[in-house]
Amino acid sequence: MLRSTRIFRYLLLVLSVELSMTACQAINQMQSFANCSFRRQDVGKFNVAGINLEGRKSLSDFGFADIATLGQAWANPEFPLNFVINVEAKNPNTQLASMIRMDWVAEVDGKDIVSGNVNQRVEVAPNGGTAIIPVNVGLDLKKLFAGSERSGALNFLLDATAKGNDNNRIALKIRPYIRIAGLDIPYPGYLTIKKEFNSTN
Repeated sequence: MLRSTRIFRYLLLVLSVELSMTACQAINQMQSFANCSFRRQDVGKFNVAGINLEGRKSLSDFGFADIATLGQAWANPEFPLNFVINVEAKNPNTQLASMIRMDWVAEVDGKDIVSGNVNQRVEVAPNGGTAIIPVNVGLDLKKLFAGSERSGALNFLLDATAKGNDNNRIALKIRPYIRIAGLDIPYPGYLTIKKEFNSTN
């Protein structure tokens, strides 16, 4: 009985050490991820009402059928716009940086408009390694421009597609997670993503 108790305690000690090492590794990788530099590499793939907006910078770039489609879409309860923000992470640390998933918040004109998450593991190699994290954003322009005429939404669309990554009206914040003993632990707070690489530490 005494021997069984000692074995049990030994196994608990080994398990605790292994869990501690795993937790430390995860926390170190999270810290490395938080110390990465981030930037908006690209903002594009704009699509509204099934119409690809790439390369359309003015009303003259739309055909009659597209304009009719947009008019019909505006009559619906929602006027959804979808686009992709590609976030580039650069790891200056000497060890791997990683996260298990992340939350994001998209801003328009300084206001939180829509949020979501990226449910995939991301690893960034050490010593200057980079990784691209695509963030798929969808928002309702009728809700965003409630009380305004549709010209406001149209101007926003044309401005967004014309400026792409140079558009300062669209911003993004992210919050990465690590996993320890089956629990997803969030980074304390959000990291703001800008056009140019900026250190977040």
